[in-house]
Amino acid sequence: MPRRHDDAASCSATVGAVPRQPVRSVAVVGGGVAGLAVAAALGDHTRVVVHEAQPERATTGWPLVLGPWARPALHALGILEPVVRAGAPVGPGRLFALDGRPLTRAHDAHLLAVPRPALLAALSAAASSRGVRVVDGEVTDPSTLDADLVLGADGVRSRVRALVDPRAGERVATPWVALRGRLAAAPPRRDVGEYWGPGLLAGLVPAPGGGYWFTTHRSDLGPEPLAVGPVLAQARAVGRDAAPAIRALLGEEAVLDHATATRLWLAPPLRHYVRGRYVLLGDAAHAMTPNLGRGAGEALVDAASLAAHVVRGRPLWEWQARRLPATRMARTASSLVMRAATAEHGAGLRDGVLRLSLGGAAPRGGRR
Repeated sequence: MPRRHDDAASCSATVGAVPRQPVRSVAVVGGGVAGLAVAAALGDHTRVVVHEAQPERATTGWPLVLGPWARPALHALGILEPVVRAGAPVGPGRLFALDGRPLTRAHDAHLLAVPRPALLAALSAAASSRGVRVVDGEVTDPSTLDADLVLGADGVRSRVRALVDPRAGERVATPWVALRGRLAAAPPRRDVGEYWGPGLLAGLVPAPGGGYWFTTHRSDLGPEPLAVGPVLAQARAVGRDAAPAIRALLGEEAVLDHATATRLWLAPPLRHYVRGRYVLLGDAAHAMTPNLGRGAGEALVDAASLAAHVVRGRPLWEWQARRLPATRMARTASSLVMRAATAEHGAGLRDGVLRLSLGGAAPRGGRR
């Protein structure tokens, strides 16, 4: 009797064309972090073509936070040193109540804030040096791509995803909208961290060239693209009792000139990332809320580990069996943290639990 695997480990390679072994050609749909990383990792071993619909976006975007778990992937790709040079340590931070009362002691999670353009430039240089070809243009039907393996690294709006699971082609809207903006100078160390509701999540993070800030709250504004003004007005109203550092930030008129407003979207829950010659990685597979700062790091781990399986000629269901449970857990945990951070009721109980459970009880104090 043929061997069977559960949903997490099941490779749907029995449905559709099975990738040719050895893999001689790979088409990567999407030239973001996941796409360029897997292309760079495979470039020395097979013919790789990356298809990127919006090449102009390589020079834009907010800093990405990478945790220690991403460093082995960066090392395997040969870009750890330039990425570390381009980034800046986030350093110690803590959780605060929205009004500024510390909920935890300062803790250094050894996070690195890296400008998105710098990370993409390092990945692009690595891919180019290994013979990867990049083609600018949208792929409207990935099934027409002539390659042994088609990798969907095309983000939360993935077109490849429907070829892996026809029921999961569309992205999933969340109830949350986010504001993001730059800081001209690094925030004072005493203010670095996240500020948790009721109703609003805010954060101040050091980054190269200064820092950046973000807020998230529930909103029915839409459709996209979202104008900054209405989202900012909602954030100001929800955050009227926020810590002085957050109120001052949201009160600046210059916010309208440099901030962006977006709805947060998720990839639909998937039972598999592989079907025949099609494989999903990065946000195409598991786009999650940004609360744990794992999106870019998980994309790098996806890429490095997938490439290692392809190069060794290992079955893709083995890669899926390792990555699907880990990314499913991260996706679920991120959403739970978002719900806790923006909860409109029960914040006092939540804050009491945080004081006792994360980093020891923080000193009590009034608003800062």
